[in-house]
Amino acid sequence: MEKQLISRSFFHQTDKQDGGMIIRATEKLLRINGIKPVDIAMEAGQPFPGEWFANTLRTGQSGKLFVFFFHRSLKISILCPTKSLRLAARMLPDRTLAFLKRHGLERLSSGLDLNSDVQISKTNDRSTLAFMNQLAKNIEWHLAMAEDLTHESMNPMEDIHANHLFSTDKGPHDYETTLDILNRF
Repeated sequence: MEKQLISRSFFHQTDKQDGGMIIRATEKLLRINGIKPVDIAMEAGQPFPGEWFANTLRTGQSGKLFVFFFHRSLKISILCPTKSLRLAARMLPDRTLAFLKRHGLERLSSGLDLNSDVQISKTNDRSTLAFMNQLAKNIEWHLAMAEDLTHESMNPMEDIHANHLFSTDKGPHDYETTLDILNRF
């Protein structure tokens, strides 16, 4: 199956075969942006570089949407103040690096392949979307209550879920936070 990439420098689709960050966007986000996704097989739980899932968030302001990224393996939540997936994908490396720096984990940035080409596919993991939907409701409430929606005001909203408990594959009563997961690496 042929993969298409979106080049970070020119942001056009190419037929390059390897590497890069995978963004799995919801149908709504793809439709809003007029992006035709490519089919990419799921990675088998690889934490790096891993996959980012993307969805829209309501801000409480009429017609204003944000893009919400969620890293499948590391459980990182990143917000980008735009409804454009192309623009949000360009913001993602800086926003992710800022998140990692706020938590003293910038050493992990090289493993995430943040400055690589971006492959955009459609979502295909219901459990990850379920996590995202739960987190999105909380973030949307905070966005609606925010006085301003600048990059700096989004930092605490991204950090809200750094200590959120996620269930693990280790057992039915085993939980860990995003920071627990990140500190293992």
